[in-house]
Amino acid sequence: MPSPADTAPSNAADVVEAYFACVTAGNSEALADLFADDAVLQNAAGTLYGAAAIARMYRTGVTPGAMRPSPRRMVVDGNHVSVEIDLDAGGSTVTLADFFTVVDGKISRLAIYSLTLTDGKLFDKVGKDPGNQ
Repeated sequence: MPSPADTAPSNAADVVEAYFACVTAGNSEALADLFADDAVLQNAAGTLYGAAAIARMYRTGVTPGAMRPSPRRMVVDGNHVSVEIDLDAGGSTVTLADFFTVVDGKISRLAIYSLTLTDGKLFDKVGKDPGNQ
């Protein structure tokens, strides 16, 4: 069975849907493949530059069953997608806002904002590049 990223989504909404499917499945490799080589990911723990750093973060933070995002309605404007999500992470639910820029079927930028200071603390554990600490 192909992974959610194997279908090579091309429009922005499809790429974002594949992103959430990969997070839900705990498929860190397919998730990392959704990012462009020069992608930038920003979260409460800091900024990661490049697909390699982003892949390392997802390999340590995303495992099967670890995170279950429940995206709300997506707002799509060309290659920009914003979506508020409720994320069940280890039995705690946090509310986040994700802002994606998708270029040529790859995520070139993802900014993840926590809506409360407490919710942002999730990224202290899973939002960093373990190869750059």
